[in-house]
Amino acid sequence: MSGRLRFALGALAVLLLVWYASGFERVPVTERVGMSGEARLRPFLAAERFAARMGLPARELRALPELDRLPARGVLVLPRHRRSMDEQRAAQLARWVNGGGHLIVEAEIPGVADPVLARFDLRPVKEAPPKPPLRVEVTGSERKLALTQHRVGRIAAPGRAPRFRVGAPGAERVVTVAHGKGLVSGALELDFARNAFIGQHDHAELLWRMLSLQSAGELLVFHHPQRLSLWDFLVENVAGALLAGAALLVLWLWRIAPRYGTLLPDPPPVRRRLLDHLRASGRYLWALGLGATLAAAARDAALRRVTRAYPDFAAAPPAERAARLAALAGLSNAETAALLADDAAHAAPSGAELIRLVHSAQRVHVALERGSE
Repeated sequence: MSGRLRFALGALAVLLLVWYASGFERVPVTERVGMSGEARLRPFLAAERFAARMGLPARELRALPELDRLPARGVLVLPRHRRSMDEQRAAQLARWVNGGGHLIVEAEIPGVADPVLARFDLRPVKEAPPKPPLRVEVTGSERKLALTQHRVGRIAAPGRAPRFRVGAPGAERVVTVAHGKGLVSGALELDFARNAFIGQHDHAELLWRMLSLQSAGELLVFHHPQRLSLWDFLVENVAGALLAGAALLVLWLWRIAPRYGTLLPDPPPVRRRLLDHLRASGRYLWALGLGATLAAAARDAALRRVTRAYPDFAAAPPAERAARLAALAGLSNAETAALLADDAAHAAPSGAELIRLVHSAQRVHVALERGSE
């Protein structure tokens, strides 16, 4: 590379750095992440801490037996997904409200029975939502609050004068009515009190207004955790792996599925090994009943190799030949006799006898190979 070219590349790099430094600026960026830690497990944790800072102690209830020991003048928040609440439990809550408690109930999703709201003659009605901001009326005074709406519909309290109402008449999102010495607040949704939304708009002020409708000594939030589900855990944590596995499964099924169409030509024959031809020849001879021929070939091959290694083996007496063969390959007397038997006098062997004979001959070959090494 010439000096001029290196100088031009260096100047270009300097110009690029100057352009980048003058055209871009490092600025902080806010990135929103999901809930983590305790806030992920307790959806009303922010509301509890907000109430505690305002002077109202708060705690969470996680089991149904804890509802049997509610304080006389407290505020109980019942979110949706409370299938464990039956008619008997709803009647017990009604007696607690009648004694001076304040019950805040979130309506169940459409299609799910809600015995708690029905106990107090409150019911959700599905209809077109009003346009924000909603209007909040508290004992005759009005103040507009900006709220977030998610569900469509309203809470109806037929024949009852509300003490507190969120939304214009006929489009109430929250309705509070008196029940004995206490209060019942039916809410179409309590998203304004959940962790993700309580800091938006005027949600915190609305929650405090509801908690201050009557003097209370404690805020209780009933959060009955649902049963652990392996499927929910996998969807929440390894959804990508599940989708990839499902895609691979579909591709595999598509690969092995039978297809219909024209027949493919037979593949050209592959070249076989010599051992394949020998195995096929042996099976063919055995099928023709020529087992004696196979046995004679095995004997001759083994004895010829012994004779090549030991030239005096063929002229030795039969007893000496048998002893030398037994010592060479470690054969028994029966195996030695089978190898040295006269082919003409030997009858056609059975399958087991032929296998033993070939095994003995193979031992002779192995012994001679070891000796040559």
